Amino acid sequence: MTTIHRRARLNRLVAGLALCVALPLVALVGRVRPVRGRNLALRAVRLVARLVGVTFEVRLPSGGRPAPPNVYVPNHSSPVDIPALLTACPDIRFLAAADLFRVPLLASAMRALRTIPIDRRNSEVAHRQLDAVIAGPDHTSDLAIFAEGGIAPAGQRLPFKTGAFAVAIQTGTPIVPVAVHGSARVLPPRSFLALRPGTVVVELLEPVTTVGLSLDDRAALRDRVESLVCTALARGPRNAVTVSD
Repeated sequence: MTTIHRRARLNRLVAGLALCVALPLVALVGRVRPVRGRNLALRAVRLVARLVGVTFEVRLPSGGRPAPPNVYVPNHSSPVDIPALLTACPDIRFLAAADLFRVPLLASAMRALRTIPIDRRNSEVAHRQLDAVIAGPDHTSDLAIFAEGGIAPAGQRLPFKTGAFAVAIQTGTPIVPVAVHGSARVLPPRSFLALRPGTVVVELLEPVTTVGLSLDDRAALRDRVESLVCTALARGPRNAVTVSD
């Protein structure tokens, strides 16, 4: 067994124990004080990252961090993408597969973070859920949507779906393409918390406006954003590091 594999096995134990402690705490605190629950989740992410040797870096577009609200559209190569994006944008809300809400502790923690369930197996239900997001009181907050619809197999990309772009167009919200670099090396798909030390870079690209667009434009908008993300992933992260944890 190599040193990397031994460290990954140890990190699996560390991460598993941390989740057993952090999830119920975040769920409990978040139920009473949502802001404190989110802050606790963020501190837990940073602590576990240090323990397992993972570093998160955030790189901003030339205009700096975009003012909310925005719809953030990242690639999705690893479960690590979620804590990485939470570190980059601490106030962001996530859309997540409704199936994850069947896991009791995880569901409570996700609700504490105001995560929005989406039924990816039933398109009619998913559309109604997205409509509720658009009409809801929190539509002015930053929202993260993994447009691939799930974690891509190792070394691959899944095609972007149009839901994120329909939400952005209907709310008149800019899209922020996000290229997450290195997450699949740190935690490959289906590796079950066997984290490897390394750096994950969350690169926020220049916002893409949705002003003047209609739902008929959502496929073209999707294609443009997907191209921007794939180009950024192919060239690697920009040199300027803005935030480091």
